[in-house]
Amino acid sequence: MIKIVQRTVRDVGAIAFLIAFPHFVPLPFYSYAIVCFLVIWFLLRNDGKTFRSIGLSKNALTAKAVLIGMASALLWIGFMQFIYIPVIKHLFVVPDYTEYDFIKGNILNLLMIITAAWLIGGFYEEVVFRGYIQNILRKRFFKGAPVLWSVIATSILFGLYHSQQDVFGIAAAALGGLFWGILYTKFDNNLWIPIISHAIFDTITLLLIYFDRFGNLI
Repeated sequence: MIKIVQRTVRDVGAIAFLIAFPHFVPLPFYSYAIVCFLVIWFLLRNDGKTFRSIGLSKNALTAKAVLIGMASALLWIGFMQFIYIPVIKHLFVVPDYTEYDFIKGNILNLLMIITAAWLIGGFYEEVVFRGYIQNILRKRFFKGAPVLWSVIATSILFGLYHSQQDVFGIAAAALGGLFWGILYTKFDNNLWIPIISHAIFDTITLLLIYFDRFGNLI
């Protein structure tokens, strides 16, 4: 019983740390990711596991995984641009999205942020949320329950992780988390698929912002 309580406290603390640390200890140049990766590595090692255990295997990075990642990214960008954004703009007064305005007309800023989109938005966030947190929730807190419960819980946490954005950005992040969580589960926990999908989605979104077409395709 004591070990179960200790494990529960450890897992809750780890999840809280991974969500809060990047916001409350804003290290420069996304270097918080290094700290969080080391934490995940230590926790996995403590459980006798590696990053392969959460789907980050070299053998899983296949042409099929890349194609699925690309196709799903295009599907999700279509949903956001043609359904989500038009609907919320019709129903609510939505403030202009200005977080990445600094890339407009500046190709160097665009290239820098696209690089970050692949390393942080795609790789880092998917390892943390789908790879680690979703697995922890499924195996520890929703054990025996339908896997969708852990996917939903992770997507909510993923939305809250984007609390620096407005409520519509948080909702969009939660929906994206749900989408990538389902992808991860559907394709046998191959983490490369949501990584590629997420990174390409972010890249296209940044290009739309750069060309001042974000949310204005229709």
